[in-house]
Amino acid sequence: MKKFLLATSALVLGLTLATSAMADCNGIYLGVRGGATRHDYSKAKGSGLNMKNLDKNQLMLSGAFGFRYDYYRTEFEYVWRDKSKTKTHSASGGHADLSFETQSFMWNNYIDIAPYYWISPYAGVGLGFTKTKYTSVSYNEFGEKIDNTVGWNNNPTRFTWSVGGGLTLKVTNRFNVDAGYRYYYMGKLRNIKIHANEVYGGVRYVF
Repeated sequence: MKKFLLATSALVLGLTLATSAMADCNGIYLGVRGGATRHDYSKAKGSGLNMKNLDKNQLMLSGAFGFRYDYYRTEFEYVWRDKSKTKTHSASGGHADLSFETQSFMWNNYIDIAPYYWISPYAGVGLGFTKTKYTSVSYNEFGEKIDNTVGWNNNPTRFTWSVGGGLTLKVTNRFNVDAGYRYYYMGKLRNIKIHANEVYGGVRYVF
């Protein structure tokens, strides 16, 4: 009987501690992320936008506000990406300065595969929209801006979706470190389909 009572007490204590740990993992959280984004402009050749030299790695920073419950997380995230720049030269000796930049506003949803272990894989999808800006400014051989040939400037907003996954390291029940990958489809800019591949690291804290 004594052994039975001890075993029962240990089981109840274990369940209580596990429940407490699960509760500590749940709630509202804030997250910050940083990494690199590389845009891919499919069919850019012959588009008239001269974007094929702009697909370079860009710094990415983001902030997220979300809620976690057991295996599920949902959040709103703002993603800022640094401007990508390049220069093209003409036969006459002039040149054009090209730049492209994006920022996204996303609603992300994640499934944590093993949220109560030290390391947990996760998968996620996102929906939102992206603001894009492409600029081309032309100069003559003397470095003077050519009047009325500033190029094509626009700041359109496009529907965006993303999919990805990664790993979470549980430092404490409330503090987590993430590392992951995301693929974005950002719609079309004129006749160019804009894709992006992103790798990132970040931290989350549950309040």
